[in-house]
Amino acid sequence: MKIDDRLHGISTLLITISQGNQIQGTGFFYQELGPKDPNKEAQWRDIKKIWIVTNRHILLPKVNGNELLPDNFIFHMRKIVKEGIVWDPFVLDTDEVMRRVRLHKDTEIDIAMVRVDDLLISHIEGGVKYMAWSGVCEEDLPGTSRVSAEVGDDVLIIGYPKGFYDKKNVFPIVKSGIIATRWGLGFMGRPVFLIDAKLFPGSSGSIVITKPINTIATANGQVLYSPEGKQFAFLGIFSGEPFVEKIPIELDDMTIIRKDSFNVGVVWYGYLVAEIARGGVTLE
Repeated sequence: MKIDDRLHGISTLLITISQGNQIQGTGFFYQELGPKDPNKEAQWRDIKKIWIVTNRHILLPKVNGNELLPDNFIFHMRKIVKEGIVWDPFVLDTDEVMRRVRLHKDTEIDIAMVRVDDLLISHIEGGVKYMAWSGVCEEDLPGTSRVSAEVGDDVLIIGYPKGFYDKKNVFPIVKSGIIATRWGLGFMGRPVFLIDAKLFPGSSGSIVITKPINTIATANGQVLYSPEGKQFAFLGIFSGEPFVEKIPIELDDMTIIRKDSFNVGVVWYGYLVAEIARGGVTLE
């Protein structure tokens, strides 16, 4: 699959509706793969499960400090019609979300996963034609894949900032940045790293990957051309921008709290997705 097709098919526009309020965010596809079959091509792997990955705060928005179950959680597939490609919304009610969602046992980890493979299979078997989608898997993580990561490396963030995207072709916006903190360490003691990138609301839940390259470094330092085309590593999930609250300013009839930001983004490490897929907790 060409890198254009893979990047444009990896994400999905998400909408969460809770108590009449609507939140828009980004999700992407994560696949659990079966073992390699020696009787098939080297790259062939059966897909066992398909998940949509996003932020916990997108799926379970907070009001007055309390998480709300969504009345509806909507993700979209790219349906092929005579006129081109259009969004095909999948609407999950509260019961469906509770049955399908998996979260990390640590409630502070801002990642949520919703299993969707049976829904996709049902629609495809019913005759709906979709544009080929793309998903990452555990083997795309740095250290497992052939692409490594370190501070200063270029990254791409794929999502729907402020709900802005190519509505004619229903493709996302791809933004760029760099890894801004030491790779592999937990920034401030949490399993996150920072990226230097200016992002916006609506980008929450976006996949963060290394900038695709067509050369691969081997263990002995050789640089080889990749016959499979451009490759990337799955780094993590964008979760918003950190800020520091300054001392409140008291006025006659109001209190103003100034927030300082740094034009950096928080990204949860991708290995947490594999942890949730294997042993995440449910809402039931």
